[in-house]
Amino acid sequence: MIDEPRLTASLGDAGMSIAFSDPQFDAAGTLRYLQVRLHGNQLDARLTFYVYDVAEIVRYFQGLDEEWRGWPGERRFESVESELQLSARHAGRIELSARLTGEAAREISSHVGWTAQAIVGVEPGEELSRFVRDLDALTTRVTA
Repeated sequence: MIDEPRLTASLGDAGMSIAFSDPQFDAAGTLRYLQVRLHGNQLDARLTFYVYDVAEIVRYFQGLDEEWRGWPGERRFESVESELQLSARHAGRIELSARLTGEAAREISSHVGWTAQAIVGVEPGEELSRFVRDLDALTTRVTA
């Protein structure tokens, strides 16, 4: 794995935010791991999750941005190993529910592990558009 320090793509405010950072690319330049962090009042949880298809998570947020005026129901994203689950609904602003699950907690036979869940308020418009640009830049391998 080749690690490259890059920018952070974040949404939310000081009360609660979600941020993606620390992309890890394989030798072929394919993104394989990405760190996600939930941070706010009395919560600081982070995990590194496996990325099967980086375009999938970028498309998820692009879809939210493109339909910033609203949509019915919920829009969901789940990482291939279910350690990251996102659900967005539009109620004037976007309510992004994020759930991070530590590896041990996903195993049925295990009685140890952790789960963190929070709702991040996102203003549709420029905040979300900036985030989509930052996420795309973060997850794209720069070759020299």
